[in-house]
Amino acid sequence: MTISRRMSLAAAAAVAIAIALASLGAYFAVKAKLRGEIDSSLRERASAAQMIVSAGPPPGAPQSGPFSFQVPVPPEAASKFGGAAGVVQLVTPSGQARTPPGQPGAQLPVTPQTLAIAAGAGSTTLQDETVDGDHLRVLTEPLPDGGAVMVARPLDEVDSTLHGLVLLLAAITAGGVALAAGLGYFVSRTSLAPIRRFTARTEEIAGDPELVGRRLPVESDDELGRLARSYNTTLEALERSVASQRQLVSDASHELRTPLASLKANLEVLLKNGPLEAQDRRELTRDLTEQTDELTLLVEDVVELARNGQPQPRMEDVRLDELVVDAIERARPHASGTRFEVDIDKPAVVRGEPERLGRAVRNLLDNASKWSPPHGTVEVRVRGGTLSVRDHGPGIPPDDLPHVFERFYRARDARGRPGSGLGLAIVRQVADAHQARVSAVNAPGGGALVRIWFPAAAEPAAE
Repeated sequence: MTISRRMSLAAAAAVAIAIALASLGAYFAVKAKLRGEIDSSLRERASAAQMIVSAGPPPGAPQSGPFSFQVPVPPEAASKFGGAAGVVQLVTPSGQARTPPGQPGAQLPVTPQTLAIAAGAGSTTLQDETVDGDHLRVLTEPLPDGGAVMVARPLDEVDSTLHGLVLLLAAITAGGVALAAGLGYFVSRTSLAPIRRFTARTEEIAGDPELVGRRLPVESDDELGRLARSYNTTLEALERSVASQRQLVSDASHELRTPLASLKANLEVLLKNGPLEAQDRRELTRDLTEQTDELTLLVEDVVELARNGQPQPRMEDVRLDELVVDAIERARPHASGTRFEVDIDKPAVVRGEPERLGRAVRNLLDNASKWSPPHGTVEVRVRGGTLSVRDHGPGIPPDDLPHVFERFYRARDARGRPGSGLGLAIVRQVADAHQARVSAVNAPGGGALVRIWFPAAAEPAAE
């Protein structure tokens, strides 16, 4: 079920409940008012009958005791049970029912409760009775000298009025519910129009990623305007992600062409030139091995960069000083002639993933070794949670400093050297994943200085 329909049904239900409660209140108020008027007229008629009984029969009338009486019958009482005027009936203490001469209608039923009132053991009662199919309102009051007077009046007019009122209130309720449902549907359709546009735009982008550059117009400052701005922000992030992925694939394919072309050329030489001398075969084999290693490192770098944005594994405490020492030992075979000077103030612990942290440290060492002069020195320093790596090479040109951590960026002087331009980009990505900061500057006296600051470094617990 759509939101528009749910809002329409909710509005209709709310109005239906409100109108139903109001209708019930109106119905019972009108019923109480009409019944109150009926009861008042019955009490007045009963009081008049009591006065006639207490006065006794008029002069010249037959003397039949205190229960001989003549109650005037109004002209409109010609109908059954007296119509609006009602009927009167006396009940003697012994239970005999007497009606005045000329009064129409059947005799009112004498119930055990009526007999108790006539016998002086009960009080006034008002109740509904059905006599010969007629709905009556019956008042029974005790007489001062014993016996009871019963006054009844038909409720046809009241029932007819209440029935008409029920039909009217039902019609009003149905009309109100229908109107509320229609208005609710109209309001919901109007209010949800921007959301339908959002949905249509999302479906278009899902079907055609080229449309990711489109934006939704922000037409208001309300919740829908905020939703439009959030949606546009999401599209911008998605556009940047798509552009970054395309750039990564483009740069990676470009960087892969060179080692693949070199491998292909060497393999063609190996296959087409027939038997080779031992020296030529050794040189060709060495070239193939170096090119394969370069291609392997490039693929590993691309895979590492592709991990950006993936959920991080569980962090653990890592000894930064031990990690640096291990990375130096692993870097020595690939940095022949380079001397590493290590300065570790004291053991330090950082939170992170050991494998990725080790990869970042090795990249820093490899980059420093690549730029160091022959038999140069690379200074490695650990102070708490800060790692500094300095070489004594030519340094970084000022124009290249803002770009050294970008993917596949290679300075003009570095284009003739081995490498893919991904080493420092991986260092920055690992630092970002560990909430660390990284910087590259030219050191006083020459060379480049790269630092990583890890947050909340701690001292290891004593063994």
